[in-house]
Amino acid sequence: MTVAEALAWAEKVLQDAGVPEPRTDAEWLMSHILHVQRTLLRMDSERTVDAKAQRNFEALVQKRRKRIPLAYLLGTQPFCGLTLKVDGRVMVPRPETEQLVELVVGFLQRSRKRRLLLADIGTGSGAIALTLAHRFPEATVYGVDISEGALKVAEENAKRLGLSQRVVFLQGDLTEPLETIFPAHAFDAFVANLPYVPDGDWERLEPEVRYYEPAVALKGGADGLEVVRRFLRCPLRRLLTSDGFVALEIGAGQAEMTQTLFWRQKWKRVTVHRDFNGKERFIVVQR
Repeated sequence: MTVAEALAWAEKVLQDAGVPEPRTDAEWLMSHILHVQRTLLRMDSERTVDAKAQRNFEALVQKRRKRIPLAYLLGTQPFCGLTLKVDGRVMVPRPETEQLVELVVGFLQRSRKRRLLLADIGTGSGAIALTLAHRFPEATVYGVDISEGALKVAEENAKRLGLSQRVVFLQGDLTEPLETIFPAHAFDAFVANLPYVPDGDWERLEPEVRYYEPAVALKGGADGLEVVRRFLRCPLRRLLTSDGFVALEIGAGQAEMTQTLFWRQKWKRVTVHRDFNGKERFIVVQR
């Protein structure tokens, strides 16, 4: 079987299974098996796929047909220029979260501080924490997650990226692991991509999310803001510097309610920022 024939077969299998981008996914799986760049497959479409590679490719296609996330099959996910390990212990980092990081980077650059102390709450794979440490070479970043499995993935990512000395991962609920360690006004920013999927929306999500990604990283209760409310009860003001800020990713349609939650806690500088699709997706709260 040639590369072209294998891809045509895989595309048909994935299309019949309802996979959103069957051709693209087939190419990613083939490039993974052959250890070549995806863009080179079309230039070498008549290359013969040996029997072992064909078996491995077919096995991956069958897994993708069951809607196992592509990133889990490849074992990695690109994020803000980094390559992160991902598996079923962590949710797959999304493009929207890349936009959250860029928003945070802009705020931090305008502060002109160099020795930053930052916290990523609900760190998962470590995507936000590691990217911020990569962007700011003199920053120290703490990533907190309630999941022991997620933290093991994050620690492996830190080691692979050579960032273990400046990124520390702690297990616990929200800011709880930080509250007894740090004095008042220590952190320059808290960044969080907390669970925000409302219970009523869960069954409408893609099978990749519902069946394979960790629900603890996604489900946000009846209105999607249950964890955000608990986060707001953390001693954020005590932990933040005088010019520190909080940056959150939220679900579509949650901006107004999230703003109100912060206002009720007497936070005054609460701004909403849109994603590339024009949806109100991020909240930044400044002291």
